[in-house]
Amino acid sequence: MTRWIRDWFIVSVLMMMGAAMLFMFWAIWPLLPDRLPAIILPTLDLEGIVSILMLMIILAGFGKLLCGK
Repeated sequence: MTRWIRDWFIVSVLMMMGAAMLFMFWAIWPLLPDRLPAIILPTLDLEGIVSILMLMIILAGFGKLLCGK
């Protein structure tokens, strides 16, 4: 029973995260060509690079958490 609840919770959280990402892309995507330069990575400062690396580490950890039964 607890495994079913845990699996249901994980699936519902993933669906909510997917819906939030879809909404963000729908709302933000039309604004990106006007605000972002053509080459993004060289224009980032240290804070931007650290935040991108932290996001990648969090995504990798979340993937390991889901796959590491």
